[in-house]
Amino acid sequence: MLLLLPFVWQLGFAPWANDVEWHPLGLPFGMVWQMAGIVFATAVLALRFILDRKLEDAA
Repeated sequence: MLLLLPFVWQLGFAPWANDVEWHPLGLPFGMVWQMAGIVFATAVLALRFILDRKLEDAA
């Protein structure tokens, strides 16, 4: 279930992100949203790796 979060981030909130007119750092918000999604997905994968490692050590 944890690995579904990046998909929800990218697909579930894309219509909302496309309607935002804010331009952080001079970039379109959709581009910043995608870059933040990459960071978010990396964090989720790192968390999953840590949890799997702890589960292996406990077994």
